[in-house]
Amino acid sequence: MAIVTPGERALTYADLGRKVDTIAATLAGAGFGRGARIGIALPDGTDFAIVLLAVCSAATCAPLNAALDEDALVRLLVAMRIDAVIVSEGRDSAAVRACRRASVTLIALHGSAGDPDGSPELVAESMRGSVAIGASLADDIALLMHTSGTTGAPKIVPWKQWSVAEAVRNRIELSRIDGSDRCLIAFPLHSSAGIRRALAGLVSGASIICPGAIAAEATIELLESLAPTQYFAPPASHIAVLETFERRTPRPRHCLRTIWGGTTDLPDAVRSRLELAFGVPVIVGYGTTESGSIAQTPFPPVRTPAGSVGLATNIEVAIADDAGQLLGPGEPGEIVVRGPEVFDGYENDDRANRAAFRNGWFRTGDVGRVDHEGFIYVSGRHTDIINRGGTKIAPSEIEAALVRHPQVIEAAAFAIAHPTLGQDLAAAVVLRDTVSESELRRFLRAGLATFKIPARIIDVAQLPRASSGKIDRSELAALVARTIQQSEPPIGREETEIARIFADVLKVPTVGRRDNFFDLGGDSLSATHVLTAVDSALGVSVGMEMLFDCPTVSEFAAAVARGAPAGAAHPLPRVLGKIERRR
Repeated sequence: MAIVTPGERALTYADLGRKVDTIAATLAGAGFGRGARIGIALPDGTDFAIVLLAVCSAATCAPLNAALDEDALVRLLVAMRIDAVIVSEGRDSAAVRACRRASVTLIALHGSAGDPDGSPELVAESMRGSVAIGASLADDIALLMHTSGTTGAPKIVPWKQWSVAEAVRNRIELSRIDGSDRCLIAFPLHSSAGIRRALAGLVSGASIICPGAIAAEATIELLESLAPTQYFAPPASHIAVLETFERRTPRPRHCLRTIWGGTTDLPDAVRSRLELAFGVPVIVGYGTTESGSIAQTPFPPVRTPAGSVGLATNIEVAIADDAGQLLGPGEPGEIVVRGPEVFDGYENDDRANRAAFRNGWFRTGDVGRVDHEGFIYVSGRHTDIINRGGTKIAPSEIEAALVRHPQVIEAAAFAIAHPTLGQDLAAAVVLRDTVSESELRRFLRAGLATFKIPARIIDVAQLPRASSGKIDRSELAALVARTIQQSEPPIGREETEIARIFADVLKVPTVGRRDNFFDLGGDSLSATHVLTAVDSALGVSVGMEMLFDCPTVSEFAAAVARGAPAGAAHPLPRVLGKIERRR
């Protein structure tokens, strides 16, 4: 069996071979052969996997995220110089409209390519005259990937046939996949991670299951009904499946021998829970679209230190400083790589290539270090590091601390604008039960330095993610910015007086009850002035930690009331009355 689809008869390798040949012949008959650039904008699933393999074998394939908006797709079609795009029959989608705007030929897939008894039918809107059918050669471009495209000009990453073969060969070796395996691939097939894993499964002779985006309950049903032995998924999927799996009584049965985390966004705490729940090793990988696999945590019995993404795979890894000089073990800097899987350069983008390569090394843009044993640690993207008034903070450290709280399912740290510090630290959490922002700050204070405590912690239903599956920190920063702009007036005399103190110290015209002292421009120096004013005006002496834990007007007013001197049930009305008479 080559491809197993829930609720349908499995596709054998003989079936798959015939379908690949049929699709390649149809494309050649429409004038699209070797060198033609064919986009795929199909929903994730079996059809996508079959068409992907067929197009890669006979032309240049450009997998597209059909969920992108029309403008983003137009930019990609133009940048990739796409000749035609394969879409689902009869669908008025963003991809169809983008093709019409960019004057790109539409090719409709009629029926299902995954039907073992049927033959996939592709119908092109216009024909270019038939060309000879022939397999691609080693130096032909097999795949066109992109690193961005939702904003600005996308950078195009071409993968040659031999490079894809090298990547697949390495993936089979690293994953220890063979013909006895059945691989559940929950990565999107338009992503480099999904493509490498799907091709590795098929080249090794294993069976693959490509269900597309499905809910946690449906994933667990597949684990029971189709008995996969390997499970590949992005962190968000693992977290949802784990939460559901742990609640089920009795625990669902499975045949897994390995779970694959796929990216650096899977916290150590979640990885440990996965291993405990499923009783199998969880392997985390680290790589980029441009370089393929860079690192992987080793299989047991070798233990990976906390926070590490593992050891280098079949690639050279080093750490460089800002001048490009290679650094020694333990020294932090930019992660740079070189090796057979690393691409030759972005297509038609000399400026980007000059910035991306230095002294023969590809600059990943990630910040990290390598210890004396060769274990690699990734702090985050260079652009994600928060510069809080000159102090650099790695998001990964804050996220790892947050997910140790028993009610935090997932967390993301990110930078927000600050009037005096330049950048401030904020975080978003997905909770399984209600926890106050101040309680989370107190929890973090037990394990982190004060300057690493987020000024703002927001509760979200889910973390926004880019099409690659990585957390979209810019969207979280925008969410906080929108929240800051929504100001409510203070309620009651206590909140009103605290709001006045904040406004006086920070020299701002008005302060609302939900406004955060640090968002308004506060820092540790101005915080001391607030504490002095509170002591003088209200007769209540409180510590700096209280303002860090309760930085909004409403929270701080309540905390100040709780911190009243012994013997005074509630001093604020008396003190406020004196203040008003004095004015």
